[in-house]
Amino acid sequence: MRLTPEPFRDFLPYTSLSALKVIHTGQVLQRALEIAKRYGSDAARQRAAHALAASLGAAGLPIEVAASPVDALDVTALTREARAAIGARVLDLYFHQLQAQGPWFLDLRPRHFAWDDAQGRLEFFPSGLWYEPAPDFRRRVQSLYAGFYRNDQAALAEGIELYRWDSSPSPGFSRRIERLLREHFGAADTGETRFSIGHFRATFDRIFRETAESKARLHPELTFLGVGLVGLYLTLEQLQTPLNAARAFEASVSVRNPHEGA
Repeated sequence: MRLTPEPFRDFLPYTSLSALKVIHTGQVLQRALEIAKRYGSDAARQRAAHALAASLGAAGLPIEVAASPVDALDVTALTREARAAIGARVLDLYFHQLQAQGPWFLDLRPRHFAWDDAQGRLEFFPSGLWYEPAPDFRRRVQSLYAGFYRNDQAALAEGIELYRWDSSPSPGFSRRIERLLREHFGAADTGETRFSIGHFRATFDRIFRETAESKARLHPELTFLGVGLVGLYLTLEQLQTPLNAARAFEASVSVRNPHEGA
């Protein structure tokens, strides 16, 4: 914990201690230090933000990349319809970053979003916490979601490899981790669900415990995907409305392949 670079420390309260037993520590720390070093460069952040804005525009998504920090998202006065629209746009942003080429902005907490109710447009301020995922890692995360949302067993098997990276877990590990991941996804693979940071922490704690007991190790970049998921869940939880993640995933597939999608 003491070695955690400063930009990641806000996320530590949501981290399971079991996670520390299942990471490739040296590789994760090296990558985290690279991200932290870039964190202070606003010029680099702006270049990455411009790339995201161009990609969102090309996809026709009603998400504006803000040039400066926005007023923190306050949903208390919004209708259920507005909150559902915000949730759908936030999920669109998350899956767009997964599917598109380019940077991943990791800090998706409510403080970085604003909502234009009159225009039905989400504003997002990309903070300096970003990185470029390795192409193979991005592809495997795409496969993991496709495995659950499309019931594609071959894709799911490819995605689950991320949970046994450069390790030789005990027999039956892939089957056990699939069951735990299905507990995590819950109804999100079939319909609408309410996002809960408590559910996120509890299910991933069980995943980390199983990984440790089976002597498996996680792909180093799963740590940074986890940072993004913490912010995503915090934002979606406060909306207090059911959301359809599978629908957002399907809509995002065309970003990667225009001939696919819902």
